[in-house]
Amino acid sequence: MSDAEWKRLLPHISNEQMTIQDKTEMIQGKGYIIALKMDNGQTKNIKLIDKQNIYNNRLQVINQYEVPDGAHSNRYDVTILVNGLPLVHIELKRRGVPIKEAFNQIDRYLRDSFWAGKAMFDYVQVFVISNGTETKYYSNTTRYAKEQEGAGGQRKNKTDGNTFEFTSYWSDQENNLLTDLRDSVQREQQLTFDW
Repeated sequence: MSDAEWKRLLPHISNEQMTIQDKTEMIQGKGYIIALKMDNGQTKNIKLIDKQNIYNNRLQVINQYEVPDGAHSNRYDVTILVNGLPLVHIELKRRGVPIKEAFNQIDRYLRDSFWAGKAMFDYVQVFVISNGTETKYYSNTTRYAKEQEGAGGQRKNKTDGNTFEFTSYWSDQENNLLTDLRDSVQREQQLTFDW
């Protein structure tokens, strides 16, 4: 895509009126396609994610991505992009540091910088947190609950989704917990996502 084509596409995938819920629907909904006018004058249908043939998608991993726009300069540990959209964010801590610190750091990113720029990090669907010994994940619904909390100005209680208690361990096909990052990586072929 040329720079001009990208500038025409960007308002369709990220603008001030779009919420986390809107962006999630674009990723998880059925057949979201954008009709984009190309530089040559033709109109091309753009799929954000090709779910029919997953090999048509491009996977990219970035680490130590720095976002200086927020209240604090933040550096995200690892982000997995699919077709340029950040869909998985991984926050890592050293062994011995409580895993909850990684959760708290993502919570701080939510307040300080995930919305920065064009709010592309609103596309994240899954957060993974690890201290090397424990590895857990949680969905973007936790972020959506936090966004709703800010909009309503209401105090949340523990069961509203914005707590560490809503994180989950990975498990294998027999539902055995995979708590250690190395175990998870070694048995990754047994773990699947249904995007």
